[in-house]
Amino acid sequence: MLRLDGIEVRPAHRREFRVLVAARSAGLEQLRSYLTADLLRRYAEGAGLTPAVIDLHPRREAELRAACGRLNIHPPGRTLARPFDVGQLAGQFPDGIREPVFDVGVHAAGETAAARVRPLAGHWIKVAGAASGPVADGERVELGEEPLAVRMKLMRQGYGAELTADLSPCRGEDAELARWRQLVAGWARSPSGAMSRQYADAISAAFTDGLDTPAALGELAVLADDPAVPDGVKFETFAAADRLVGLDLARDVGR
Repeated sequence: MLRLDGIEVRPAHRREFRVLVAARSAGLEQLRSYLTADLLRRYAEGAGLTPAVIDLHPRREAELRAACGRLNIHPPGRTLARPFDVGQLAGQFPDGIREPVFDVGVHAAGETAAARVRPLAGHWIKVAGAASGPVADGERVELGEEPLAVRMKLMRQGYGAELTADLSPCRGEDAELARWRQLVAGWARSPSGAMSRQYADAISAAFTDGLDTPAALGELAVLADDPAVPDGVKFETFAAADRLVGLDLARDVGR
């Protein structure tokens, strides 16, 4: 059962999991809100649920959508125009519309969900922005040459923690991501084996317990250097985990 902020979140709709993103102001908090929604979508798919992500019409929409695409963030299924009206969701969901319409609402720390939309979600989580420093909320976020290194850096801090370092450059993440992809490409040439239940369960548990992406990435780091796990098993485990973390870890296989 998914726990967010210490609270169990049970899907209110049969075989569905619905997320509403209410992060309209442009900047780092907005981008992190959409990443958090994407992680919830990936969790839901892994749990055998049909996910749906809907957002409120965001500011700097074209810029946001482009950045999300570079970060492997799946676009929302529908965007609600202002003024926000539940009627806009007619026909959107297999299980219809009833309160709460959404299981989880995601909003940025710098803004709150409007009174009109707050009742739509059964549980709301707040996504932190940047600590005082070179990346300030409201400014454009530079993703650099390897955007997924930025995704990795954001996931290493978790959605509720203030970002404590600049996003660009992400030298540590750039190097580790390149190393993991090189390892995965090498492991792919080894005899295959069932994925490691120990590591797969630990990664899944991290997601279930508060979207703990720092812990999930930590498990992958330990697995990468675990001499007791065969290379083919490492490959299968990394490939399965990538459906949750979205880092294109198998990108270099066959090159």
